[in-house]
Amino acid sequence: MVDEGGEDRRRAPEKSVLHEAFRRGWPEVSSAMPTRVKREGERFLTCGDVRAGFVEVACESCSESRLVAFSCKGRGWCPSCTTRRALDTGVRLESLLPRVAHRQWTLSLPFSVRFQVVKKPTLLKRLEVRLVKAVWRWQRREARRHGATGALTGGAICFWQWFGSSLQLTPHLHLVVAEAQWEEDGTVAPVAAPSDEDVARILARVLSQAKKDWASLENAWPEDDFEELQARAIQERLGLAEPPQRLHHPRRVAVRDGFSLHADTAVHGHDRQGLERLCRYGARGAVAESRLRRLDDGRYEYSPKKGTTFTVTAAALVRRLVALLPPERLHLTSFHGGYAPNAGLRPRITQPLAPSQPAPMPSATPATKVSAPAKPTRPRLDWAQLHQRTFGTDVLRCPCGGRRTIRRLHSTRKLAEARLTELGVTLPSRVLPPATAPPQLSLSM
Repeated sequence: MVDEGGEDRRRAPEKSVLHEAFRRGWPEVSSAMPTRVKREGERFLTCGDVRAGFVEVACESCSESRLVAFSCKGRGWCPSCTTRRALDTGVRLESLLPRVAHRQWTLSLPFSVRFQVVKKPTLLKRLEVRLVKAVWRWQRREARRHGATGALTGGAICFWQWFGSSLQLTPHLHLVVAEAQWEEDGTVAPVAAPSDEDVARILARVLSQAKKDWASLENAWPEDDFEELQARAIQERLGLAEPPQRLHHPRRVAVRDGFSLHADTAVHGHDRQGLERLCRYGARGAVAESRLRRLDDGRYEYSPKKGTTFTVTAAALVRRLVALLPPERLHLTSFHGGYAPNAGLRPRITQPLAPSQPAPMPSATPATKVSAPAKPTRPRLDWAQLHQRTFGTDVLRCPCGGRRTIRRLHSTRKLAEARLTELGVTLPSRVLPPATAPPQLSLSM
């Protein structure tokens, strides 16, 4: 983490308002949660805690050491891990996607079907595929109207978001589509922006094809305490005054049967920073820690970017957060068309990788078997590169002018605590209050 003076320092999550609220409210909620939710909550409480494991980094010149704690890598509500994932996604996609315009298509669902989607996420996947095909169908028609011939292929990336700005459970889609179609040889055929009528026709086509997906569905009911909590997070309103409505009608927005399709956000092909921000927005996390503060009476106030500020207790806040946990083994980012990993057209339309080291020359002696060259991959950015790109600070540069390198890795709690004892580092204990039992039904006999 980087402070106001540009120097890096330990993140110290135990001092944050969100960790404090979670530590206070988690024991009251955890007893009724399934195993995967308990595991996510316990990992979140150890995120950034050096006692759970860390990397020891030392300067080559002055031997000054720093401790870099492990992260929880959670997908639910951890601000640090979800922000890191969003930054990494934005950087990788900005270096991958071609220099053509991209438009965001956002599909929102009505209240009546949201819990069915939570119970059966394949319904949302079918909507995603139908939306991609409907947009491409319109783009191919427009490209051929302007002279494109032959088979045309589009490119799209879909982000699933399981949350809304007020920490409500709101599954919806953010689809980033290239405003272009490509021929088989990689020739690009640009496509103009859609009109309001085009957006309305695309939504109508998606819903007409999705009727058979919803026709045979029965009413969904919660089957355990966690699903009951999710149902309340969807259906219960916060009881707050709605923000004032806009006086003008937004462009490229279609509403039909409770479904809403918004397509008025786009970036130019040469606006690489705008494209990175757009991809980062689709991959962002649910919680903005800067919008949460503790009140004097012990409750917590959250000020969303859109909507009305609300106040909750620690336990109510934890219930809101755990309801936002996406399902297991579910990809939140999907690639379609020419952007798909195994698409034959991908090497022709995406940006090339940075030049690497030349391969060694073969020896004069005949080899028995020559293995095929490995497929080039885009390396994942480490924490130092992300700090450099995000904050403009080289965290591996010591104030003395030397370079910091990784010296030791302490991957378990036992090894980490032993090393902390050797270094004389003392941290405040994290003693949670005892977990409360679930409420019992009292019957008068």
